[in-house]
Amino acid sequence: MKRLTILLCICILAMGAFGRVKAEDNITSVSEQKETVADSSLLLISYLQAIENLARERDSLNTVKQSYPQFNAYYFQLLSHPTLYNSPLHQMMSRADSTTGDPQLQRIFSARKALSLLYTETPQLVAQTEHDIMGQAAIRSDVNDMLRSSDKLAEKVAAATLSPTLDEPVEVITRRPNFWHFSGSASVEFIQNHFSDNWYKGGESNYAGNSTVKLHAKYNDQRRISWENTLEAQLGFQTTETDKERTFRPTSNVLRFTTNAGYKAWKNLYYSLQVILQTQLAPNYKKNSQDLSSKFLSPLEVTIAPGMKYEIAWGKKKQFTGTVNVAPLAMKVMYVGVDSIVTNFGLEKEENHKITFGPNITMDTRWQICKQILWTSRIYWMSDFEYNICEWENNISFSITKLITAKAHLYPRFDNSNEKYRSGEEHDGIYLMFKEWFSLGLSYSF
Repeated sequence: MKRLTILLCICILAMGAFGRVKAEDNITSVSEQKETVADSSLLLISYLQAIENLARERDSLNTVKQSYPQFNAYYFQLLSHPTLYNSPLHQMMSRADSTTGDPQLQRIFSARKALSLLYTETPQLVAQTEHDIMGQAAIRSDVNDMLRSSDKLAEKVAAATLSPTLDEPVEVITRRPNFWHFSGSASVEFIQNHFSDNWYKGGESNYAGNSTVKLHAKYNDQRRISWENTLEAQLGFQTTETDKERTFRPTSNVLRFTTNAGYKAWKNLYYSLQVILQTQLAPNYKKNSQDLSSKFLSPLEVTIAPGMKYEIAWGKKKQFTGTVNVAPLAMKVMYVGVDSIVTNFGLEKEENHKITFGPNITMDTRWQICKQILWTSRIYWMSDFEYNICEWENNISFSITKLITAKAHLYPRFDNSNEKYRSGEEHDGIYLMFKEWFSLGLSYSF
């Protein structure tokens, strides 16, 4: 009986302990639920407050009060190209208080905060800095006062002077424009021909050389007056074995001076007066003889041609230039100082000069085909309605280097004023003459 009583007491104590433990568990779960509900309420309240703050900032940016009839100028940082400004960075680092009651400062703080979010969230959109903008001089740093519509910007900036400050006196020199243009060229070419003694067609070995000098002087006042002057000298020799009297014979032998004064009539058309003087430099003799054929000033040809001149300039870079001079009535004077050769140039015996009148056309052109190829040409025609003289000189230059040049000279000439024509002798093949040579040498232009 005693054992049963003790066992019953133990069961009653065990059930009481179990009941207390269960009650404590129920109380703990209820308290945890209350804490969870409290935490959720605080999170919701914080979220709602954050949304309310953002809405307040949005309203402060979008609201325009009646006291500000125009948008605030400080918003240009938000509306301009994304730029890294210094003021938002200072606000982020210093944690400045944005709870001020001044609405203008609130707008400034909100704008800077929006820029701060731009720098942290999307830095790849920022392509320039405030230093770059200031370097472009788009913002005036020397104007600190507020400008009104009635203010003048020139009055807000320190006065500047356009006169330089120098310690020494300045001397003013007035120079007139130089309407003269000078140019020229010089070249020396060499030619060598060799034939063996048993060459099937025969031939004569020889050496030849030719030199050319051209000088140009042009005056143009860019208004009415134009004056062109050209001096050209050509002298060439070749060796000959068949001429027993002399070793060298002249091949090219020309001294020519051309001057053309013009007064503008319309655009590229001028009233002109052209004068051409032409003779030779070295004397020339007949083969194997001491009989003179020509010499300096024998003959001397002077052509005076009043008329009209037209200037040519074609191409985008004026690759083709030139002049055409047309004289309906020109005067040509032929002078020969040696009596024995006067008949060789269309003069009567015992007459040293002859004057003829007739139309005259002269054309000088220059065509820069490409950088390495230059073609210069001269056409001359003169007639007295009885005889005709027509010359067409062509010089084609191939520039190999700056100084080394290959040249081709082609010179057809028609002349029916020679002695055989006047005497009525056979003249087949006499009227049309032709001369050509090809050479390699040195050339220099300036």
